[in-house]
Parts: sequence; C-alpha cells; structure tokens
Amino acid sequence: MEHVLDHRLHVVETTDWKDAVIALLEPRSPYQPWRYGTDEAEEGDTVAFVLNTDPPSVLADVARLETDAHPRTAVFERPLRQPNLVELSTLAKVLGLEVWAARGWSFGGDDAIKLELSLDECRYWCAPASRFGHNSMAAARTLLRFDGQCDGCERDIDLTMSGARDQVVVHTVDPHTRPQPGSLDVNVGDWPAVLCRSCRNRMDEMGFASFVDYKGVLHPPCPGCGARRTRRTFYGMPSDFMNIPPWLNAGGCCPEPEEWWCFACGHSW
Repeated sequence: MEHVLDHRLHVVETTDWKDAVIALLEPRSPYQPWRYGTDEAEEGDTVAFVLNTDPPSVLADVARLETDAHPRTAVFERPLRQPNLVELSTLAKVLGLEVWAARGWSFGGDDAIKLELSLDECRYWCAPASRFGHNSMAAARTLLRFDGQCDGCERDIDLTMSGARDQVVVHTVDPHTRPQPGSLDVNVGDWPAVLCRSCRNRMDEMGFASFVDYKGVLHPPCPGCGARRTRRTFYGMPSDFMNIPPWLNAGGCCPEPEEWWCFACGHSW
C-alpha cells in the first residue's frame, strides 16, 4: 500500500484546450498538446490535467502511472464519461494551494490526496448552467460531453482524424439567467451543443443563431399544431434529468408507441 507521504501528483498543462479535450476523449487522436514539468514519475503517481481555458480549469479526474515512466503514460482507471471541469484558481484557494495553481508542476503527501478527493467530488457534477456562456471553459465542458455524434444531424464525427479540430464545432450560448421568482417557465431558447462542420455551416446559411431552433427544423413538425418544437421521445430512467437537452423528451420507464412530443401543445404521436 502506498504511503501518503510518498504519494505525488504531477501537473500536465495543455497548450491548446480543444486539442486536449479531443485527445482525452479519443486516445488514438494524433494531438499531443501537453506540457510536462518532469519526464520521470513513479508507479502509483497520479496526473492532473490543467486546461488553458478562460478561466483556467482542471479536469475532475486524475490518471495514474502503472509503472515508473513518463507522466504521459498515465492512464485513467475508468473510462472518461462526460467528465467535468473545475475552475482552477477557486479550487486552489479553497484547498490552500494558491502557489501550486500559479506555477507548481507537482506536489505530494496530504496536498496531493486533498486535491484528488476534491476533484473526485466534482467528477460527475456538471449542471447545464455551468456550460452556458461564451468563454472557452464553458465550451470545453460542452465538448467533454461529446458522445461521438453531431447533436444536429446525429452523424458520427471521427476524432482520430488529423483535422478533427476543424470538423467538430462547439456551439456556445448566452449565460444562464434565473427565471422570475415564482415563475414556472421552463422554455429554453438555446442549449450548448457539439456540431459537425456541415451542420454549423447549414445553421449559418439558414440564419439560425439558436441551435434549438435549428434542431426543431430537423425534427418533424407537430401534426396537431404545426409547431417546430418537437422532441424525440426516449424511454427508460435517466440518471441526470437536469442535463436532458431540449430536443429530447423523457417518456418514462414503460415504453409506448409514441416517438415524438410537441413542447408547444403537448401532443404525442
């Protein structure tokens, strides 16, 4: 068993946050946008990934060295599934690690354990509002939730390509605003999304600023009221209701024949 005093955590910093997210999601990517503070690490050491977003952020997961080697050989103990990002300077302030956040490349003992536990607490927390806004941290959080398909046309996007950075486009939205006190309005004007280049170009050509409006055109119109606000229905028990995008409708645990639901009038078919 590793002794706490011997434990070390190494910092890997990115030179391009978008390339870094692609490389994290797809280990076969040719992108290597990393800076290291050392080329030597020991078995059991961990690695934290700091992204050069605005503001700077750290991936809420750490990789681990399986043998004595370069930090770049560290691997995640479990697959990255929609991982989160945490704003770096605030996290460092709360943990009393401000100096590390500014210039440290590694640290050990209790500080390393403290940071790892804090990141683990934030691993799966990613409220929709944290992805709203036009800063690169919000964009990186959105891209980290990419599941391999364009949110528009639902075609696959190959992240192993050398030109993947140009083929995957993050659609950002205005910052989240609170509803009026007592309001039950749940209408969403727009939502962060990951698009292929073709859908991004098509949005521009058709004059759509809102991805939700564009997605509505891709779905069939409501046969009841004609509105272009239909949502595809899925069945099952989602574990994260907050993050169901406004082009999907949770139909419950018991499958029904209805495939579509209209947000405007509530009609299902």
